[in-house]
Amino acid sequence: MNCPLCQSESKIVFEAKGFPVRDCAKCRHRFAEVLTSENHVAQTYDDSYFTGGGAGYSDYLAEGEMLRRRGDNYAKILSKYTETGKILDVGAAAGFVLQGFVENGWRGIGIEPNRRMAKFGNERLNLEILNGDLENFQTAEKFRLVSMIQVVAHFHEPRRAFQNAVDLLEPNGFLLIETWNRASLTARIFGKSWHEYSPPSVLQWFSRESLSGFLDEFGFKKIATGRPSKKISGEHAKSLLEYRLGEKVSPLLKIIPDKINFPYPAEDLFWAIYQKRMT
Repeated sequence: MNCPLCQSESKIVFEAKGFPVRDCAKCRHRFAEVLTSENHVAQTYDDSYFTGGGAGYSDYLAEGEMLRRRGDNYAKILSKYTETGKILDVGAAAGFVLQGFVENGWRGIGIEPNRRMAKFGNERLNLEILNGDLENFQTAEKFRLVSMIQVVAHFHEPRRAFQNAVDLLEPNGFLLIETWNRASLTARIFGKSWHEYSPPSVLQWFSRESLSGFLDEFGFKKIATGRPSKKISGEHAKSLLEYRLGEKVSPLLKIIPDKINFPYPAEDLFWAIYQKRMT
């Protein structure tokens, strides 16, 4: 299978959840060998992804307030670099992160492949969330900001997705990404047992450097980066640990209360803001 970024040859380095994980021989991008079909997105991000635990969420809607605060925090970070304007929130789910932006003066829409989540955001949060994915999204609108919070690792056609982002942005528009860092100390320590090696939902693994290098091809320059201020519920944490380590750890995890929220402890996450260069 060729690299989805540069189309060079690749080699298998290990398996995760029964899927080969490959490294590109040229650009060193790491990706999962998953043959995606037209139904991949709908099948992978069905309702069970948001309620079934494992690589997804135990109860996504219960984390709404934490997610809204993340949107609020990112809006405040963006205020250092740009005025508010139109935002396109990719992988918006029920819209909690988008809600945080709207409360800070942004206006815009979200796109989300799960119909139930999109409907919740439309009806309960009074947001405009369209059903779909970035690879196939089309609109005549232009946006000052395209946000991708925990999304780029899930793209099944990353080149197509980012080219679409370029086309959707205003001149000098901004791209906000939060994703996992495969070059982090945590990822290196856990190796192939790192929790983010979870295909078929997680397909792409970037480092800070590889993401910036890839986006440079599309005319983006990095203007800021940092560590997210993220919290995770006890229930979600237990679900992820059980998914990675197996049910044998379940008795040990019972000491963690489901409803407690605590700061995400690892350093394997990063955010970055990129600006579209004028052409």
